Amino acid sequence: MITSAGRIVLAAVFLYAGGLKALDPAGFALSIDNYRLLPYPAAAALALYLPWLELGCGLAVLWLRIRPGALVVLLGLGLVFSGVIASAWLRSLDIGCGCFGGDAHGRSALAVSLVRSVFLVLLCGWLLGREWEQHSADGAGRSG
Repeated sequence: MITSAGRIVLAAVFLYAGGLKALDPAGFALSIDNYRLLPYPAAAALALYLPWLELGCGLAVLWLRIRPGALVVLLGLGLVFSGVIASAWLRSLDIGCGCFGGDAHGRSALAVSLVRSVFLVLLCGWLLGREWEQHSADGAGRSG
């Protein structure tokens, strides 16, 4: 029950965030560019690709056969997002995270975004652990 709720929350967050960014790729490109980590052409290309990856993974978290792969991708994305947000926070950039469209700006907003990102990483890790436990339990029953 709790595992299902966790999957639904994770899927909803990435479907919502990916959907908002897919509707405004130019705005998302500017959000990425505000981090000052990539040249603008790379930020623009990422703004076109990343929302669709988030949408696909958000859906895949709900699909049994491809759930583990989606969780691994989302875990990786979450670690990268956390690092990028922490970098902006440590450099005292006055920007929004860009995660959900018109986010609030400033260090306190970035701190909240970092906490949210770390929570999502932990949720992905926990769900991946549950998948591993389930897979191990299913495999143990077959090998005997």
